[in-house]
Amino acid sequence: MDIKYWETVAELIQHVITPGALIVGGIWAYRRYIVEENNYPHIETSSEITFVGSQGDFWIVELIAILNNKGKVQHKINKFEFDLAAIYAEDSIDVTRKYGGQVKFPHKVVKGSFIPKTFEYFTVGPSVVAKYSYVARVPRKATYLLLDCSFDYADGRGFSHTFGKTVQVPRWLELNG
Repeated sequence: MDIKYWETVAELIQHVITPGALIVGGIWAYRRYIVEENNYPHIETSSEITFVGSQGDFWIVELIAILNNKGKVQHKINKFEFDLAAIYAEDSIDVTRKYGGQVKFPHKVVKGSFIPKTFEYFTVGPSVVAKYSYVARVPRKATYLLLDCSFDYADGRGFSHTFGKTVQVPRWLELNG
């Protein structure tokens, strides 16, 4: 067998391996960026209601939203809202079909945004845990609070995310406030 034969065999192998490598690379890229969505942020959320103290007929509470970007790309938020609602001691505990039979919090305390009016948006970089805060007043007669938070992904997919927290107003505030 001469050198010409081996050059032809090598050329045939190259013609088979190159398209195969392109196909394997395409499948890898598809899995990594489309199926696993590595080109989008992966946000883990939580929220907190911290009781700061009481004065007069109100409690001062800090509403905190926590976004942990576990993805590899920056997350841009241009709509980041919250609602705080309450149940008072004299209220009956009703449920609502609007929220799938969950407990109804009939008193709207405050509705707002974690993004100040002077800002157009917030960003959360990859591997960053960001905390956003809003200080609100809650009527002393509130016994339970429900914080609902929501934001829209600004990446063009049209997805939104909601999360929240429900707490009982600590009894020591009633006794010592």
